[in-house]
Amino acid sequence: MLSHMNSAPSTPVLPSAPEDDSDTPVNTPAIAVDDFTDDTNSEFEDDMSDLTSLSESVLDFEYENGRRYCSTRSTHHIWLMMLKGELYNAPIGESPQNILDLGTGTGIWAMDIAEKFPSAHVIGNDISPIQPSWVAPNIEFVVEDFESEWQYKRNHFDFIHARCLAGCVADWPQFFRRIFSHVKPGGYFETHESAVWARSDDNSLKENSALMEWQQAVNFAGEKSGRELNVYHKLKNWMIEAGFEDVTLSVYALPFSPWPRDPHLKALGKYQAVQLQQAIDSYSLRLYTQVLGWSSDVAKIHNAVVKQELRDKKLHAYVQTYSSYPP
Repeated sequence: MLSHMNSAPSTPVLPSAPEDDSDTPVNTPAIAVDDFTDDTNSEFEDDMSDLTSLSESVLDFEYENGRRYCSTRSTHHIWLMMLKGELYNAPIGESPQNILDLGTGTGIWAMDIAEKFPSAHVIGNDISPIQPSWVAPNIEFVVEDFESEWQYKRNHFDFIHARCLAGCVADWPQFFRRIFSHVKPGGYFETHESAVWARSDDNSLKENSALMEWQQAVNFAGEKSGRELNVYHKLKNWMIEAGFEDVTLSVYALPFSPWPRDPHLKALGKYQAVQLQQAIDSYSLRLYTQVLGWSSDVAKIHNAVVKQELRDKKLHAYVQTYSSYPP
């Protein structure tokens, strides 16, 4: 498709959906497309031609210990919008006492839940110490690898939360079994993951597009490195296999730009459009160069083409995001 890709290793063509029926993503209703026949056309053009005009802050990054963290404000805000302003879906009650946030990153979710439940003891763990040092007295940040053996008491937590850990976990079934053993009887575990695989209802996402090529490449690289990225549709089964009962699954659509007619989805698309312009590099540059063996120049050029495609209002792409918890 692209002449500059001739210098890169060939990318395997992967299916857009798993073949196993038990893992097939849930179909969401078709999303109505805005025809941009009124003033919304100029709104789209303004947002997509100057992405910084939406909010300069959503492009902020934190750099610590060789890791780059996408702006927690943008990611956190998008999830809040999808969950209608809530931090979680599970009916955890009004007074949970022990809460664990796995892979807390900069700790924004942990800080919000600690503020919501001031009597609870909230722990946020991560392998990098990028969390603030001045926090509420009921929150504790711990530097540790959640894939190593846990030092917490079993059956201890009222609520364990995990969000956007795709690519961070090598053995998801084992990870979920460990979580199950540390939740109190009657407690809750909730996980949120987004697909790293876009779709379109009207075939505007073409099989030979740079975005499709990007998806195939990062998906293959994740599998090759032993840390699968597209796990979103497997969460429910893994939870059930770990021992959780009556698992509830909620599926959301997250547009890649403000192309939907629905005002809520359009607003989500605005934030996602901004975030994607940086997330494309965050997801793929290391995988391209260190796993697939691409040169840095080829990787950056290819990503530039992908980001340009994402600015096209004729592309009606979106991803599914999944929220799972046992009621």
